[in-house]
Amino acid sequence: MCPKRATSGFRSGTAVSKLRYLYSLILYLMLPVVLLRLWWRGRRSPGYRRHWRERFGSVETAAAGALWIHAVSVGEVRAAQTLVAAVRRRWPERPVLLTTTTPTGRATAAELFGAAVRCVYLPYDLPGAVQRFLAGISPALAVVMETEIWPNLYQGLRTRQVPLLLVNARLSEASLRRYRWLAGLTKSTLDCVQRIAAQTEQDRERFLRLGAQRQRVVVTGNLKFDAVLPDDFGERVAAVRVRLAPARPCWVAGSTHGGEETRVLAAQRRVLERAPAALLVLVPRHPERAAEVASLCTRAGFTCCLYSSLRCPGAGDQVVIVDTLGDLAVLYGLCPVAFVGGSLVGHGGHNPLEAVLAGAAVVTGPRVENFRQVYEALLERGAVQQVETDAELAQTVSDWLGDEPARSGVVAAGRQVIERHRGAVDLTMELLEELLPKA
Repeated sequence: MCPKRATSGFRSGTAVSKLRYLYSLILYLMLPVVLLRLWWRGRRSPGYRRHWRERFGSVETAAAGALWIHAVSVGEVRAAQTLVAAVRRRWPERPVLLTTTTPTGRATAAELFGAAVRCVYLPYDLPGAVQRFLAGISPALAVVMETEIWPNLYQGLRTRQVPLLLVNARLSEASLRRYRWLAGLTKSTLDCVQRIAAQTEQDRERFLRLGAQRQRVVVTGNLKFDAVLPDDFGERVAAVRVRLAPARPCWVAGSTHGGEETRVLAAQRRVLERAPAALLVLVPRHPERAAEVASLCTRAGFTCCLYSSLRCPGAGDQVVIVDTLGDLAVLYGLCPVAFVGGSLVGHGGHNPLEAVLAGAAVVTGPRVENFRQVYEALLERGAVQQVETDAELAQTVSDWLGDEPARSGVVAAGRQVIERHRGAVDLTMELLEELLPKA
């Protein structure tokens, strides 16, 4: 029986190696298309054309023993903020490296951490790029935010005996089905992970169904609930209020996507019927779309101005389009009502907790798959309003702009939900404490 098991294991390992080889080959074949896409996106966002060598693993050599955290884009970088702060308090002498895959994620990291945390792009999951990257950064511990499963990268960490954690991990049913198409490769990749810190019990069960080892998967909660406002938040809001809307009713539509701004503007037209002085602060998810959104506003008959302009909006301006990065939290603090975008179109929604924490009453569309558990917790307590149509959005915004007690009740309920779900960062730090000394 023993020889049979050994032979079976060898064949299984060989099959996985062949799958990894095929996976890498496909990535190499796709590389020209990927590079063309980078160049194309760089037309509107020059950041995509910068630091391109990093995407092939060429980074400046870092001091050995860094704690490396990967956060794919803006949302993950912000979710990692409290964890980075806790790491720097616990190990002030240890360098922290943050990787992202998008220019907006990199810019957000620079805004939040400055020179205290080095930030580079994560390389493509190509064997050579991964080897160059890991040789350059020599991490003591790798922490990957949410759900990023990269076979070559994870195998490279295992070969170098670098402990790997998935933190704030979530896995939807749709993602589970996709990963199970390559079940053998996915399971062998998850075998490289020492701990998976899942957001919810449902996420934990899905990781187990995907092949993760039961003893390695724990539930720690959602790091986004541990977010805190900066010490100077009130001062920043007051400064923007003087500049932007000192005496006008205003509402903000944050992180909107193409196809969504049209519906938000339709709602603003209805809001103006009840509150002619109302100002809409429109924040596209990608600031490089500001000119496109401004053109859309003009064609729809609205007067608008760009947030980056130094002047205050004139009395005739009905929309301010935010063309900068990093100001959304302050604008949530400025405007008493916030629509959180990505939810009227099929983008799965965006994080509403930032708006709740900043003191805005939150309204959202129905498409919130990416934050389903968060929205379920808020909806259960009446801490968010979900709408289906432009007319419903306008009705909710208008009602809340004219009813301060109702707004305050919604915001208070939301903050109670946040307090009830805090604690993920402490549980995650326990996992880091457990594994980092072994590095």
